[in-house]
Amino acid sequence: GYRPLTMTYSELDSMLTRSCETEDEDKKDKILGPFDECINYIQFANDECDYGMGFEMGMCVFSHKTSRNFLGTISSLLPLSYDLLGRNLFSRIMKRICE
Repeated sequence: GYRPLTMTYSELDSMLTRSCETEDEDKKDKILGPFDECINYIQFANDECDYGMGFEMGMCVFSHKTSRNFLGTISSLLPLSYDLLGRNLFSRIMKRICE
């Protein structure tokens, strides 16, 4: 099955951009609250063999203009998604990119 992200691409774009524009850590945490919640849902989806949600979120963050600020998130989402989908070579490539 497929589980859609809990936010639109536009909302995700705005969230990532705004979080990088503020220096205040409390504001960043508040801005990224829905993002962190979606990461939790991705973990549930992976546990239930719905791997697309993590892949979709990982690709969205990886291709975002602020991706360098989210390498930790990318490195936890995309390599795992590629591994779960049986794309081990892509997993290794993504790990190298995030180093």
